Amino acid sequence: MMGDPPTKTELSFRPAAPSDGAFAADIETALRPDSPRDPVVYRYWWSQPDEHLEIARFIARRRGRDIGFATTEHARWDMQPERYAWVGGDVLPAERSRETLDAILAAMEERVVADGAAILCVWAYEDDPLRIETVLARGYKEDRRSRRWELDLDANREKLLAMTDASRARMRREGVRILTLAEDDDPRVIEKVWRLSEEAGDDVPTTMPRVPEAMEAYVRWVNAPEVHRDRFWIARVGGDVVGVSVLAYPPARGIVGTNWTATARSVRGRGVARALKCETVAQAIALGVDRVRTGNDAANAPILHINETMGYQIVAGGIAYLRPV
Repeated sequence: MMGDPPTKTELSFRPAAPSDGAFAADIETALRPDSPRDPVVYRYWWSQPDEHLEIARFIARRRGRDIGFATTEHARWDMQPERYAWVGGDVLPAERSRETLDAILAAMEERVVADGAAILCVWAYEDDPLRIETVLARGYKEDRRSRRWELDLDANREKLLAMTDASRARMRREGVRILTLAEDDDPRVIEKVWRLSEEAGDDVPTTMPRVPEAMEAYVRWVNAPEVHRDRFWIARVGGDVVGVSVLAYPPARGIVGTNWTATARSVRGRGVARALKCETVAQAIALGVDRVRTGNDAANAPILHINETMGYQIVAGGIAYLRPV
């Protein structure tokens, strides 16, 4: 398949293969060395389909060399009539300029607009002024911010272990059983965790309408290289799964981080989310991990409170921008 013709910045684009995910991870690691990305994880996810999303990925080229990557993503229009579409991408540090970033975003916008997008979405870290300037100059307006946090497990070890003991005692009193996915013998447990996650996902603050996740996609996440069933914590009340919290452990490089924490509406206010997060960090401490990261919407007050009381410190978060077509 032929790539696109060069633009005014001498960029062309070729369709990305799953193996190109490692190159994207290398680019993001070079741009943010304090937040390294795992090439194994990227290769896995770049090889996966999605039942409800239309995802396209490209490699940006200049003068015969691969210098960056570019992406588009949107829900199937029959599932989201508002027609939001994400555009993204970046380039190697030596190639990075406002003109190059602008050309990548422009090329991806052209694709999704031709596909029928009505509202464009793009992301930038709040400590990336070059990208922010580029995005704003393209007419985007800030929509929402996300909080990013880092927890020093060495410095907070005793407090976290004491908090874990207290949460375990509370869960016993509440009749809530905390265990790992590997320890659960219910043949329908993944389906139950998926249904819980769908319920909780609908309650996460957002601007654009949430697209349901297919169970097949959830199974692919459970089987991802960064997810381990013996490090995948769930909460049960009787036969129901009422909570989940999972840390992702990058197999090649990166910082261990929260992949998902959620509780059923029926148990909120009973300390289940805190108990699950405590189990994840206590296990990480036992495994010799020195720090973990997490992220959440800046308007998600309950999880913000939990993070603060556990000792998480704020690091650079992200900004989502929107622009009507």
